[in-house]
Amino acid sequence: MLEPLDSSAWTPELAAHLLNRAGFGGSPSEIAALHRLGLKGAVGALLEAGDDSDLFPPPEGLVPRDLAELRKRMANATPEEKKKLQVEMGRQNRALMAELRLWWLSRMRWSPFAAREKATLFWHGHWATSIDKVKEPFAMWQQNETLRAFAFGGFEKMARAISRDPAMMRYLDLTQSKAGKPNENFARELMELFTLGEGHYTEADIQQSARAFTGYRINPKSQQFLFARRQADAGEKSFFGLEGNFSGDDIIGFLAATPQCPRFLANKLWVFYAGHPPSNELLDALAAEYRR
Repeated sequence: MLEPLDSSAWTPELAAHLLNRAGFGGSPSEIAALHRLGLKGAVGALLEAGDDSDLFPPPEGLVPRDLAELRKRMANATPEEKKKLQVEMGRQNRALMAELRLWWLSRMRWSPFAAREKATLFWHGHWATSIDKVKEPFAMWQQNETLRAFAFGGFEKMARAISRDPAMMRYLDLTQSKAGKPNENFARELMELFTLGEGHYTEADIQQSARAFTGYRINPKSQQFLFARRQADAGEKSFFGLEGNFSGDDIIGFLAATPQCPRFLANKLWVFYAGHPPSNELLDALAAEYRR
């Protein structure tokens, strides 16, 4: 089912096909260069992931905004001043997001590691957020860099990083979740959209796991994750038949270890790269390979 292509069947046409699927296509010279590497060498070259950040510096105005200071200014402003400040912030955000989109498009086009950018694009759709709610371009850039750092693997580590990602925390209201009043948005989407899919968890699992993600906050000055221990639920929780004082990281570990998680992720990856849903037989093989 998943037998690799015989190296003798490697052709320039297949090199072009691989570049289209794994990256964003290639010029005739790029296709020829990939073909000359041979099949094994071509795959190895596509999976290289060195540091190219010096080639793609982010927009200059992309800096963490001190939200504590901003809230103070808003509180002390007259209605007219507040309106002007909001208009100016909106203008700055739109300009920065336009620059940020061009920054990433340029990186997709010119990065020597196009396959990593293609994988980053996949995870961008998987861990979906929106500037309309996040409001902070710096947070959107931070998330993009996190997706890139984990693009080629380490799903459990990636999920833990995303649970601490300011853009995701804002988008799914983790910053409002506290002991005694957990917000269930992230816990629900973590299972439904990110790890398992519908029908593989209960409402009780959502409610209990939401308690494990309480106390997640964002430093208003640095825009980095902050754990507010006094806001966290330290009580016993029941999740997937297990009992304990589980943390958010524990919940993610349990989800990543389920048989359903590899099936869910393998299906999404196959559809993204191959363009059509896999058969049940193929999905079984893909999930088995993922676990291996």
